[in-house]
Amino acid sequence: MSGETGLKTHNARELHERYLEDGTNKLLQVKSADPARRRSRRALRNYLFLILSVSFVIIYVFPRILQIRGVTRLHTSDQSTVIASNGSNIVPLEAHIMSKCPDARDCLRDLVVPAMEQIADKVDFKLSYIGSITNDNEVHCKHGSTECLGNMLGLCAADLFPSDTKRSLGFSTCMIMSYQQIPSRELVEHCSLEHGIPFEDLNACVSEEGKGLDLLEASVQRSQKAGVEKSCTIRVAGEKWCVRDGAAWKDCTDGHEVEDLVRVVKSRTKSS
Repeated sequence: MSGETGLKTHNARELHERYLEDGTNKLLQVKSADPARRRSRRALRNYLFLILSVSFVIIYVFPRILQIRGVTRLHTSDQSTVIASNGSNIVPLEAHIMSKCPDARDCLRDLVVPAMEQIADKVDFKLSYIGSITNDNEVHCKHGSTECLGNMLGLCAADLFPSDTKRSLGFSTCMIMSYQQIPSRELVEHCSLEHGIPFEDLNACVSEEGKGLDLLEASVQRSQKAGVEKSCTIRVAGEKWCVRDGAAWKDCTDGHEVEDLVRVVKSRTKSS
């Protein structure tokens, strides 16, 4: 999906005035930022963190079966992807997406996730996000401020588990499979539980005092520097390899099937 359309974009910083949630999982519009209200919001958020932390432990003590319909899941319970800091055989693999884009969903589900099951130990994988930055350094997302929040959640998951690519990619894939619901609390809790990422840590990362917005700005700048505008764009070793746009694969130099991506990565590993 192209990032350059006539659709209205939204300022990501709006999220910092609308992030607290009520019991119906709707974002509240905070109309005042005076110190007293900020203290009240902070106290409420800390209280919610405590309740959610207790709930998180209870759920793990008394586990229940959770399923994601139609998703090829990454298994994160017994291993992680550790990138060798000096390994010349590690191939950079990057997917540039928008979290509320159906093409990104198809790209992760049909290509990236199943390929990573085979090549996770051979690549330095990164999810980067597409957006725009104004002259005033404001970040905008094509599908609105809720997409900015979805992007930040994916980036925060990767930041929380920098050496466990399978875990963070599994979380992001879980979210994007239900992209219409991003960033509902129910969806975030479900995906964080499914992939072992503490919800309260994600919540703190995207909150006003967190680093989510900085992560988003850096990620958007990275996509811009690479000249990427379409979600989903796959790059291998810094070069554009394939694009999923408009429900079709385009500009794919070596095919677009899982075995094609696996073959290209393995060939570059051998030649490096």
